[in-house]
Amino acid sequence: MSVRYPARLWTAFCSALRAPARHCECLPATAHVPARVRGQKEEHPLHKLLPTAVLLLAGSLAGCAFQQEGALRDQLGREAAALGLEDRASASEGRVVTDTLTGDPSLQDCLTYAALHSPRLRKAFYEWQAALEKTPQARSLPDPKFSYTHYVREVETRVGPQKNRFALMQMIPWPEKITSRTDMAVRQALTAKYLYEAEKLHLFHRVRQTYAEYYYLGRSLDILRDSMTLLENLEESLRTGYKADIAKDSDLNRMQVELGKLADRLESLAALRPARLARLNSILGRKPTAPMDLPESLPVEEPQLEEAELLERLTADNPGLRAAREKVRASLAGERLARADYFPDFGLSAGFIETDRRVDANPEDNGKDPVLVGVEVSLPLWRSKYAAGVREAQARRQASEAALEEKADNLAADLRLAFYKYEDAGRKQNLFAKTLVPKAEQVLESARSSYTAGQAAFADLIETERDLIELRLLAERARVDRLIGLSELEMLAGRALREESEGAQEAPHITKGER
Repeated sequence: MSVRYPARLWTAFCSALRAPARHCECLPATAHVPARVRGQKEEHPLHKLLPTAVLLLAGSLAGCAFQQEGALRDQLGREAAALGLEDRASASEGRVVTDTLTGDPSLQDCLTYAALHSPRLRKAFYEWQAALEKTPQARSLPDPKFSYTHYVREVETRVGPQKNRFALMQMIPWPEKITSRTDMAVRQALTAKYLYEAEKLHLFHRVRQTYAEYYYLGRSLDILRDSMTLLENLEESLRTGYKADIAKDSDLNRMQVELGKLADRLESLAALRPARLARLNSILGRKPTAPMDLPESLPVEEPQLEEAELLERLTADNPGLRAAREKVRASLAGERLARADYFPDFGLSAGFIETDRRVDANPEDNGKDPVLVGVEVSLPLWRSKYAAGVREAQARRQASEAALEEKADNLAADLRLAFYKYEDAGRKQNLFAKTLVPKAEQVLESARSSYTAGQAAFADLIETERDLIELRLLAERARVDRLIGLSELEMLAGRALREESEGAQEAPHITKGER
């Protein structure tokens, strides 16, 4: 086919849209437009309709959907940088930075490491990215169609025989279909974004919870070892007294039984350490056997919170709840899209017919190619099908509304329970650390003195020692539960609640410099 054919087709299409007939960038520089086509002066009534329709379509596609998509892409880029993904290309390949944790990392170090290495968080990020890429697909027009017709038997006309027909056609959906489809894609991208934020909050909560449990394991071992040392010293005293016929044989035997029980507890807790570490490593995105020392301390985090204020924050900021709202809005857009099926789609076409010159005569416009423009309109006749589509969309919208209501109720109930646990842990922490443990230590010293003076039974001394061990463990348990409760409240409220004045460890915002 000669290069003049696509050149003529391009010119005809531009002429149909009343655009200047320039050279198409995809054609060779030699593909000039014949003078007889450039000089054509006839006007078709559709010349004014076609550009108007295109302008109306462009206006219908513009709006807040573009702004929302742009904002989402900016946020996606920032999160990609925060996760250690160099760009979208490297994000698709899954390349991340390879930070390492020191032997004794702080809670903040673990939070930062988890944000950079957690597979679950990267999974949520990629799902957000995939949902966002649906937006340009949703607002795009269908691919244009090119048609070519060869006249096996040439059509003889006054200006010459017609040999070939070339045409381009662009289908244009009803504007509401494009806007509704685009709005639904944007809402789905927002849903994926909020689910990503919910996963990030859940990840930080799991890190804090598992780190606190790992800390509690270390403190339990320390408390039991201290008690073991005290009992071993007391056993040595009993042995000395027994040899001097001062201590009773039964007391020595009971002490050895008590030491055996304490050693059993120590052995069980020591055996639990690899399992606790493996769980923490899996959340951080490390190998299960990666080493990590037992934490020596936890951040002091005791902000004063109000349940009513937390419920307001949950309603406004909880990402899971916001995702459920976006699902409702997406279903509303889907309902509008289903109703738009009642309206027709349009097709705009332009083309020309290649006409050879007559050799037996030379009439006016000899060999002139006719330029064609056309419009196609779909006929939405199957009303029962469209009505069923509307009912389906309405059912989906009602289901998403019910899911939103259920999620709001469940989250409010979870927050009330988490608030109770947080307050109860604070009360117990104060009770054990400031009152019961100091008194139990005083009672133990008094029992030792009384037993040494022969004024107390050995059973009372052992019972007092047991009470002190349990109270110390309960004090540490309350401290850990306080931190876990605060972390759960932050996950539900959707924002940090810790006070900076108390040295709080806030959910990390990672920058390239920190990496």
